[in-house]
Amino acid sequence: MPTPPQPTPERLAALADLILDLAHKLDIRSPLLRDVVPLTGTEISVIREIHRNPNMTPSQLAAATGLHRSNISTAVRTLEAAGLVARVQAREDARSATLAPTELAAASIARINAYWVDRLSQAPTESLAEALAALTSLRVIAEALGDE
Repeated sequence: MPTPPQPTPERLAALADLILDLAHKLDIRSPLLRDVVPLTGTEISVIREIHRNPNMTPSQLAAATGLHRSNISTAVRTLEAAGLVARVQAREDARSATLAPTELAAASIARINAYWVDRLSQAPTESLAEALAALTSLRVIAEALGDE
């Protein structure tokens, strides 16, 4: 079995550069997604976390995203106004509310996912298979980096 390449500073910088290039090519500001509600980076982080973990409290959301509570409040207000997030009264505490994605959010995320599938399907199948095999490693790297 071949020895994997060593993580030299040059190779790590090349990896980061390639990841950023790929992210740019998957950017959701495509004209094909013109009718998807435009969001800021903070709002995207918030809606992604709410979609992955519905019924979080704003405090849990702040902890999960690494964002300040005031930024969470602003983003949630914007997402509510856009019809993407709904506040749901918590069952265990009537004074508390959790956050859930709406049907519009689910439809928008489905459109974005379909766009990403279409874009990525343009790559060679063998390369996609190799990239998919690296998903666990990439997830571990993302978790190790945490949020700043």
